[in-house]
Amino acid sequence: MAVAYGAVALENKEVPVTAVLVHNESKEVLFKAHNMTNITLNGTAHAEFIIYKHLMEMYPDSHLEKWKKSTLYVTVEPCIMCASMLDQVGISTVVFGCPNERFGGNGSVFNIRYNSNYKIIPGVCHKDGISLLRQFYINENDRSPNSINKKKRVLKLEDFPKFNYSKFITLEEFTNIWGIEFRSIYENNEFLEFNENGELQPPKKSESKRIKT
Repeated sequence: MAVAYGAVALENKEVPVTAVLVHNESKEVLFKAHNMTNITLNGTAHAEFIIYKHLMEMYPDSHLEKWKKSTLYVTVEPCIMCASMLDQVGISTVVFGCPNERFGGNGSVFNIRYNSNYKIIPGVCHKDGISLLRQFYINENDRSPNSINKKKRVLKLEDFPKFNYSKFITLEEFTNIWGIEFRSIYENNEFLEFNENGELQPPKKSESKRIKT
């Protein structure tokens, strides 16, 4: 859902970082949002903060309980600002796609989890997160310098950098999430590949049992 919502961000000429907050028990989607820094001219209008403000308005007396019992799915690793906020509200779990190499707060630049207890599941829909960002940056952006040059760029959907899981979680944490049979994905920095039923696919040349996400 977070990846699909990225199309809305692109239509609004926003950086397509999208987030969906899902309650762990009821599986209810509490709210979804995308970055709105261009529309609002507010550098803090990240998807995570927009969800935070919405929950405060909708559940003024229980919004923190909502965070503690929910999982946030986001297309890109939260920045340091957002990762810190998620720690302070007591989020249960954060699932993200591609790394945020410039501002990432869960391992790329700084790891907020050194002083936090929330669970991280990195690399889910890694390619999709990168594809959304590439789509945005090849499009003309009137608020961006040298926008004319962007018309000459070509969208690449076949070549993706490997995912270095060790920046974000340990091998033990990875196998606790996905199973010991998938450890080679972590060790070889391979992609998490899922079928249409949401089942993680075994590494190549493996007879490992498939598991549901």
